[in-house]
Formats: sequence, structure tokens, C-alpha cells
Amino acid sequence: MGPKHSKFSISILFIVPLLILASLTVPYFTTIQNGADVYLQSETITEQDATENYVMLRYDVEKVPKERMTPSLVTALKKPDELGQTRVFGVLEQKDGVSELVSLSDKKPAEGVYLMGWLAQTTDREYRQNDHYIVNFGLDRVYVPEFGHRVAADSVQDRTMTAHFKVLDGNSILREFQTN
Repeated sequence: MGPKHSKFSISILFIVPLLILASLTVPYFTTIQNGADVYLQSETITEQDATENYVMLRYDVEKVPKERMTPSLVTALKKPDELGQTRVFGVLEQKDGVSELVSLSDKKPAEGVYLMGWLAQTTDREYRQNDHYIVNFGLDRVYVPEFGHRVAADSVQDRTMTAHFKVLDGNSILREFQTN
């Protein structure tokens, strides 16, 4: 009974972690296989450290004018929350080959292409003072190697970049990006 029991225990020790790892990859591959193609414009942000400059991308859909927020979201943002953040859903619509944010809500859309993210809580005063809010949709940040070391900030500020994502159920996966 001892050797048979130990073989079973050893096999469980190997099979369970493999099943857990496999379950973590299913959403990734499902999004790549079945996700909608979304192209997002971005603005470039140069960051410099001691050895080189980095060009980071901030996507236009992350900068949300408060006019695009639903009234229920504005109410939810002003309520104190333990996390200090509110889960939000940004509905996307394609215009001229690029997806734009149509509305931002605290309610999950029943259909269409949308991104899921987080928005920091606010007060009445902050809401009146701000024209827009920065939403964290969890979109990938990119170090752009084509510009190389010691890139001048002026040389990339006038360039537009378009990132290609696969989006499914609010989750996104970066596929590629182009510099225009």
C-alpha cells in the first residue's frame, strides 16, 4: 500500500501545478484567437535615465474627458471606497481605422468591444476642477527600441504611433505597433 500511495501522491504533485498553469494560459489564447482587432492611437512620452531615453506610449483612450463618463459612474467615483478605485468599462468604436472611446461606465456593457480598467476615486471639488481623467486599462507599455540610445525628445514628439490589440471581454493583448 505504501509504494502505490506514494506514486499517486507524486503524480498529483506534478499534475496539479500543470493544470493550474494550463488554466492560466486559456484566457490568453482565447483572446488572441477570438478577440476583436482594435487599433489605438498613442502619444509618445520620453523618459530619461542615466544610460538611455525611453519612449513610452500612452494611449488616447486612457485620457477620458469627463463628458464621456456616465452619470452613474460620476456618482460611484464620488463615493468613498476601500480600494480608492472604481472598476470601469470603456466602450470603443472604430472611426477611420482607429478605435476611440465612446463612453466610460461603471456598468459592464452587454455587447460590443470594450476595455475593463480602474479609475481613481474623486471628490466633488476635484471633479469640478478636472477636464479629463486618466484610466488604467492595463494596456501594455512599450519600450520603443527603434529609436535607439540617446534619442532626442523632439524627434519623437511629432510622431504618431498605432498599437494593434486583440480585445475580448474587456481584456487586451498587444500584438504589434507601428510608427507613423
